[in-house]
Amino acid sequence: MNRFLKMPMMRPEILTNSDRTSDDAFVLNIWTSSTEEKKPVLVFLHGGGFTYGSGTTPLYNGRYLAAKGIVVVTVNYRLGIAGFLPVVKADGTFSANRGFYDQQCALMWVRKHIALFGGDENNITLMGQSAGALSAFTQMLSIESPQYFDKLIVCSAGEPTCMAKDRALSIWEDFKKKNHISSAEQLMAMSGKKLLKYVMPLEIVSSPVLDGVLLKDNTGSAMADGRFPVKPVLVGSTGDEMKMVDNKSWYKKLGIAMNEADFKKKCETVYGEAGTRLAEAIRPTAKDLPDLQFKVIEVPMFHASVLKALEQFSKKTNAYGYRMNYVPGFWKGIRGAYHCAELPLFFGTIRDIPDIPNESMEINLRQSEVLQNDWIGFMKNGALPGAEAFGTSETIRIYEGTGSADLPFPQKDEIRAAYKSDLFDCLRKDFMRARNQNFVA
Repeated sequence: MNRFLKMPMMRPEILTNSDRTSDDAFVLNIWTSSTEEKKPVLVFLHGGGFTYGSGTTPLYNGRYLAAKGIVVVTVNYRLGIAGFLPVVKADGTFSANRGFYDQQCALMWVRKHIALFGGDENNITLMGQSAGALSAFTQMLSIESPQYFDKLIVCSAGEPTCMAKDRALSIWEDFKKKNHISSAEQLMAMSGKKLLKYVMPLEIVSSPVLDGVLLKDNTGSAMADGRFPVKPVLVGSTGDEMKMVDNKSWYKKLGIAMNEADFKKKCETVYGEAGTRLAEAIRPTAKDLPDLQFKVIEVPMFHASVLKALEQFSKKTNAYGYRMNYVPGFWKGIRGAYHCAELPLFFGTIRDIPDIPNESMEINLRQSEVLQNDWIGFMKNGALPGAEAFGTSETIRIYEGTGSADLPFPQKDEIRAAYKSDLFDCLRKDFMRARNQNFVA
């Protein structure tokens, strides 16, 4: 059904048949052009909602970046139940965040051994997209991990949050009762194939647990108070993040208005003054009324989180922002600049996607070159070439057409006004409620 609906996250270059989700995911993939000279290192954490995905997919093949003088490392980590469900063992030991510890272990290994592959162990950039970006945020704010990397690239993360240990324990008890599990040991003895049959509690999907070992501080509070290490940061999103769920099966659950009269009523009852101003600021970029409403939802889920992160990081370090508005040529652009649209351009694997028309591929490769040069420059020197840090300019790099431009953060004044209302919290809750209903259905 996802393929029929042309959902980007189900495209073949993102999926893999040779590297299935399991509880034995300790795999690194490394690409290098030579082992003699020291080169900047990229460590990439894949997305997939902490429930699926792999670093061993065609999309993340590092050969094109390696040819440009980068050592590329992609990381596999435990997913779903095996990686993130909090459990209590028979001896009382509390276990959570296992997937995050896998990532941390990978970072430790890379810092220690990457020189053997021609990597500069003192110039490591950690990058993640979607769930991988939330993971990168978690590693940045963790107790130990920041010592193992030097720069950070965060793509479409949303806002980082944490879960208290008491809440995690409650989820474990509920999970046991619902699934007739007697103990953690019973669960751990199951095969990976059987584990996949259990539904992961969605509350766990985006929230690391404050276990006092990986994390001692709530990530939101740590960001707000500036309790994070000083490292150059690049953070951004795509122009059509919510195209991944823009289909009519979501309309009723999200209350999508289909005519202007109903939309006006929605503005009065749901959006309020701040939300209405935001919607009108966005309207010129929307193709129709439903698209406008998905773009409004997109703001708190992604763009406002980017703006907040840039504001917070800028207090202590050089932070740079981006927005990927460039639309690749497959499916006649039906999904726009979709969630993860920057990745095939950055990795250069856009050239390996078979269903892109030849006339589009030439333009894709030109935009890929622009993006690669920018982000490789950031990996080398900790600055986006030719750009001012956000704290100085409040501009971000916008990728569209066949190039890029440094422009003021889109709708930043309307977003800041909405911060003062409860609009974003309401929109997030409505979306998560619809997401949960759709997931269960």
